[in-house]
Amino acid sequence: MPQNEEPNPHLPPPPPAARPRHRWLGRVLALLFVLGLAGAAWWLVQRANAPAAPAARGGGGPGGGGGPGMMGGGGGASATVGVARARQGNLPIVIDALGTVTPVTQVVLRPQVSGVLTEVLFTEGQAVQKGQLLARIDPRPFEQALAQAQGERTRIQAQLAAARVTLGRYQTLWKQDSIARQDVDTQAALVKQLEGQVQSSSASEQNARINLGFARITAPIGGRIGLRQVDPGNMGQAGGATGIATITQMAPIDVKFAVPQDRVPEVLAAQRAGAGAALPVQALGRTRDELLASGRFLTLDNVIDTATGTLQAKARFDNAQGQLFPNQFVNVRLQLGATPGVLVPVTAVRTGPQGDYVYVVDAERNAHMRAVKRGGATVAQVLIASGLQAGETVVTEGGDRVKDGGRVTLAGERPAGRAAGAARAPGGAASAAASATAVAAQVGSAPASATAPTGAGSGQAMLDRLPPELREKLMAMPPEERRAYLQKLREQRAAGAGQTGGGN
Repeated sequence: MPQNEEPNPHLPPPPPAARPRHRWLGRVLALLFVLGLAGAAWWLVQRANAPAAPAARGGGGPGGGGGPGMMGGGGGASATVGVARARQGNLPIVIDALGTVTPVTQVVLRPQVSGVLTEVLFTEGQAVQKGQLLARIDPRPFEQALAQAQGERTRIQAQLAAARVTLGRYQTLWKQDSIARQDVDTQAALVKQLEGQVQSSSASEQNARINLGFARITAPIGGRIGLRQVDPGNMGQAGGATGIATITQMAPIDVKFAVPQDRVPEVLAAQRAGAGAALPVQALGRTRDELLASGRFLTLDNVIDTATGTLQAKARFDNAQGQLFPNQFVNVRLQLGATPGVLVPVTAVRTGPQGDYVYVVDAERNAHMRAVKRGGATVAQVLIASGLQAGETVVTEGGDRVKDGGRVTLAGERPAGRAAGAARAPGGAASAAASATAVAAQVGSAPASATAPTGAGSGQAMLDRLPPELREKLMAMPPEERRAYLQKLREQRAAGAGQTGGGN
C-alpha cells in the first residue's frame, strides 16, 4: 500500500504478520546446547571421581593386550581385597547379652527415730565399714525418756517389795487362823499385778535405751556411700522417704542379664558338664573390645518372661578394680564351652542363592568361589564345618568386587605397572620425583670408573643416559631389589673390565 494512501474502510483489515519460525528453532537449539553442556559436565565429574585403574595401559600388564587392569583372557578388573588365613582352633560357645549391674546389697540410710540432725560424719563417696558412725540426732529427748522409764521401774519395784512382805504376813496369820482366806488371796493377786508392772516398766526402759542408741546413726552394711540428701540442722523423720544417703556394696557385685529360652538347655547342659564348676562370664564395655571384669555364673530364674521369651540370669563379679557401678549397662558374654574346627573372620563368609560361600585366593592371586557349611559363630569368628581347609587364604574385605576366577590384588601390594604409571600421573608427581631421586642416588653410589664423579648428581646423569625401558624398570623396583640388581650390574661391569685389562 502506498505510504500516502488512506485505508479503505470497506475492506477487511490485513492479517497480523506471522511470527518468524526461526525464533522457535533458535530457542530449541539453545536448550539443546545447555543440556549438552550439563551432560558433559556430569560426565567429567563422574570420570574424575572414578577410581584409577590399578594396572598401566599397554601390553606389558597382566592383561596382555587388553585395557588397563584387564586380566589375561579378557577378565574383569583386578580388585584390591583384604584377606585372612583360615586356621585350626576352638570356637567358644558363648551367649552374648545386655546386662545391668546390680548391687548384692543396697541400703538407704534413714533415721529410726525423729529428731534434729546435729552431725554428719561422712564424706560423700566414702567407703564405709559396717557399724561405722555416720550421723547423730539430738539425744537429749531420748535420754529424758530413758530416765523416766528407769524411775517408773524403780517405783514399781518398791511397791512390789512391800506387797510381798504383806503377803508373807497374811500367810502367817492365816495359818494361825487369825485372818480370812480372802485377804491372803487378795494380797497375792496384788503381788502378781505389781510383778507385771515391773516387767512392763523394764520393757519401757529398754525401749528408751534403744531409742537413745538410734540417735547414733551407723552403717548397717559396708560399701560406698552416695551423696548426702539431708544437711545438719534439719529435722530427721523416722522412716522418711528420702533418707540421709544410700550405701551400696561395690565388691562383690552382680550383673543381671536375659538368656533366650531356646538356649536355656545349653546353659543347663554346660552346668551339668562342669560338675559343679561355675561357668566363666565376662563383662565387656560398650564396644565389646574392653574387658571390664571377669566373674562366674550364679543361677537362672525360675520363670520365663512371656513378653520377651527370655529367662533372667545372674552372674557375680569380684569387682576388685571397681569398674562396675550399680545400674551400669554392660555387654555380658557367658561361655558354655568350645568347639574345634576351621575358623575364619565373620566377614569372609557370604550368602548367595546356593547358600554360604567364601572366596579362596590361590598362589596366582586368583579368587575362586567355594561353597562352605558354617557352624557356630561369635561376633568376630565363624566355624567352617566343611568346604575349607586350615591354611587357605580367604577374602575378608572387598568381596563384593570379586568374581569367581578373577584376579585380585592384596591390600598393601602394588599392582604391576603402578610405579611407572604413577610417575606419569598428575597425582603422583611428588612420589615419582622422590623415587627418581632415590634411584639416581643408588645408581651413582658406585661409579663405573675411578675417575667418574660420584653422588646423586652423577647418578641422575647416568640415569638419564639409560634406555627408557631400563629406567622405568629400575623405578618400579623396591629399594632392596633395585640395590641387588645394580650390584649385579656393577659386578658384571667389573668382571668385563678385568678381562679387558688382562687381554691388553
